Formats: sequence, structure tokens, C-alpha cells
Amino acid sequence: MVSRPEDPPLRSSPACERNQAAIRSVLEDWVVDNGVLLEIGSGTGQHAAYLIDLFTHLVWQPSDRVPDHKSIAGWASTSSDPARIRRALTLDVSDEQAWANAPRFQTLLTVNTLHIMSWEHVQQLFYHSAAIADANGRLLVYGPFHENGGPTSEGNAVFDNQLRAEGGGMGIRDIESVRATAAANDWLERAHYQMPANNQMLVFGRPGLSD
Repeated sequence: MVSRPEDPPLRSSPACERNQAAIRSVLEDWVVDNGVLLEIGSGTGQHAAYLIDLFTHLVWQPSDRVPDHKSIAGWASTSSDPARIRRALTLDVSDEQAWANAPRFQTLLTVNTLHIMSWEHVQQLFYHSAAIADANGRLLVYGPFHENGGPTSEGNAVFDNQLRAEGGGMGIRDIESVRATAAANDWLERAHYQMPANNQMLVFGRPGLSD
């Protein structure tokens, strides 16, 4: 019997399944279909597999830490055009060398990541993403946020307590602090969307991005 390599494992996130249609509706307003999109923190890889089929000339560059690469590759193989999903970059927000080696991108997307990293790492994400964005680049940030110093829903309050109990500096971020950090790195807020399940999408642009 001829042995063959195992297929890459597919991990699945219910949150990805719930939010991808809503994320698609925002990307339609902001993604340049003939460009390259960097997804920061691709996780399972589901977003790339789903969204690449909806933007027929877009190239998707996933990124995450090495343990996630197999699942990202597995999901990429399920898309209608796997060639337009590049091999995942090894990218940790705190790894300055990895950011220094990254090419420039016109569109950057990060989904449900700010609350699973420390505040220091959130600041590094905005700093380093600004350095690799084109002059007219845009950064789309999806996830739950606190407003006016507190949670926007009971569910978010419970989730925030769970995150903080796990340690590692995790927790839902105050939207005002995120906006201030973005502005300090010349990311100018261009749009704000209310999303399903008490999530939000913030769209930031570099100073060269026209409305």
C-alpha cells in the first residue's frame, strides 16, 4: 500500500462562521480587489477560504504563529482558488524582526485579536502595521469593545471577566484607547460599523487614503 501524507488539519471556529458574512459586507466597501490583503492573526484560516472566493482578483496573505499554519493551509486548500491564498507568514505582533521583513500591503485586516493579547501587544500591532502599510493603506479591526469605560452588553461583560481570569493581559479593549493608539501611529479613523453579537468594525486609513 502506498502511503500518502495526511491532509492538513482543519480547525474550526464557530465565531468565524458567525461573523464572516458581516465582515464581507464591510470589506466590499474598503478592499481593493486587485491588491494584496494581509490578515493579522489568521487563526484557523477560515476567513481566507471564505472571503477569497468573493473577491476574484484579491490575493490573501494569512499570518499567525507557526502552530496555526497547518490549519491555515488546510482551509486554503478548500477554496476555489488556493493559488490566491499565500503561504502563511510567521508573524507575532511582538516580533520586530518579523515585521521588519514583511512587505508592504494596501489592506490589513485583524479579526478578534485585540482582546486575546496584552495591551502592550495591541500598541505594537498599530505601530508595526503602520510601518508596512502603503501610503493609502487601510486597517480594519473587528471585535468587541468597551465604550465609556464599560462593556456594551452583559455578554461582553462576562466574556471580559473570563479573559482577564485567564491572565496574560487579555481583555476587551476600551474603544477610546484603541482610537487614541491608532491616531498616535497616524492611523486615521475613516468608518465605524456596528456588527452582530455586540461586535464592531473600526476602519482606519493612512494619511494618503482618500475618502
